Amino acid sequence: MASFDKIIKRNKRKAILFADISGSSALYKERGNLEAKTIVDSHLESLAELIEQAKGKVIKTIGDEVMACFDDCDRCLYTAIQIQKRVIDSFRQDQIELSIGIGFGEVLSDKGDLFGEAVNDAAHLTHLAKGGQILISESCCDRLEPVLKMAAREFDRIKLKGAQQVSTIYRVYWQADESQDSETQLMSGKMVNQSLNIASLTVEYQGVKNVISENHTPFVIGRDSRKCQLLVEGSQVSREHCTIDFQRGKFVLIDHSTNGCYLAPADKSEFYIRREEYPVIDSSKLSLGISTKENAADVILLYY
Repeated sequence: MASFDKIIKRNKRKAILFADISGSSALYKERGNLEAKTIVDSHLESLAELIEQAKGKVIKTIGDEVMACFDDCDRCLYTAIQIQKRVIDSFRQDQIELSIGIGFGEVLSDKGDLFGEAVNDAAHLTHLAKGGQILISESCCDRLEPVLKMAAREFDRIKLKGAQQVSTIYRVYWQADESQDSETQLMSGKMVNQSLNIASLTVEYQGVKNVISENHTPFVIGRDSRKCQLLVEGSQVSREHCTIDFQRGKFVLIDHSTNGCYLAPADKSEFYIRREEYPVIDSSKLSLGISTKENAADVILLYY
């Protein structure tokens, strides 16, 4: 009983991160056991260094998986993003990716290991995540600073391992990749430290400004005068090309068109979306169906 009491006294709330290397099986077949293990171990060591530098604590490695804990969800998620960036920079040459899951809640500490619902949630989410993805629990998402939360979108509603009730899990979109429509803007250190005024968004087109708040959404943009709040002409523009909505505390651009939308956030590269959503987290140029570079005189400005 004394041992049990000792464990309970060390009950704390932590953000738990699991990072699992996917693609290692193919690596072992291609490189052989010794070389593949050396490569995997080297990558695990580099992940551990990143975690320690971010003031996290590596709890253990299990095969091709790292388990770590952090005192808060913001630091944990930002570290997860940095880890995925490291994968792009160095892991891709070995054709491996990382699946990351994050949970938050009370944990029990015993003999250097951690136990509890948050641990189970993070492990479960890691197994659900595909290579390159970050999945987080609802309890983690609820505790994120607004700027980080903007990168999280509802992914699914499931019963996590051992749970009796269905909960929402979120995918964090951290990567800007113009070759894959499903990805959105990379979360940067500057964004993490910014405080955005998202009470209203200004939509400016040809010198006319529309200041929209949550009560003015959905705000429809296109060439149908009966249904659109902002009319834009052009053969590449759909009748209801896109809408701006207000979801979970942020403005979101939703494309419905045939030709898609081109977005150029301030100081960032232009990217393309089609039949998907993008959280408007920075001042941006928007062009319907044609690149902003080819449509400079007819772009829509979005800013706070």
